[in-house]
Amino acid sequence: MSFELRILLIPITLLVSIGVGARMTYGQVRMEQVVQTQKSKSTQSQSDKSNPASANDCSLLTSAMLEKALGQAQSGKPQAQEGPPMYGGASGWICTYYVGTQNHGGAKVVFSVYTEASAAKAKQDFDTYAIVADNSRGKPSIGDSAYWVAPDTNSLFIYVLKGKVHFSIELMPVNEKQLRDLAAEVAARI
Repeated sequence: MSFELRILLIPITLLVSIGVGARMTYGQVRMEQVVQTQKSKSTQSQSDKSNPASANDCSLLTSAMLEKALGQAQSGKPQAQEGPPMYGGASGWICTYYVGTQNHGGAKVVFSVYTEASAAKAKQDFDTYAIVADNSRGKPSIGDSAYWVAPDTNSLFIYVLKGKVHFSIELMPVNEKQLRDLAAEVAARI
């Protein structure tokens, strides 16, 4: 690995470490609080009928979408927490869903969604962090831009940009088609 590439990976590694640490240190937000936040935000945005779901919470990924893409019903309530500030200060949410049961082919889905101040800022930051993209899988045709990240053989992320919203979905166990289908459905709701 070249020296220049190592230097570029240091900030990305720190960003991932901060995100993982924040997931551990931020307390879990009860789903009732998320629903209350969603209700207050939906009241604020009733005049904007072109946006069917808010990008400031977990409502972009629904139980019905999970069941359609993964072929199994969601088990239990999703765990939601405010995400650490990322991408130039954007605010967001991290939501964890469990589908099916572990003994019968169940899956874990981690959905992170962030909203930037503008589409230009979102694209700039999204493109900056695309250095970690796994280009061997090709570039998904979802949203305005998308890429894969495969940190190891047991996990796969898809990152998608649409307008001023960017999100990622991780699916464990890895299934590229299901992950692509979920990301396309989320992007269609933005």
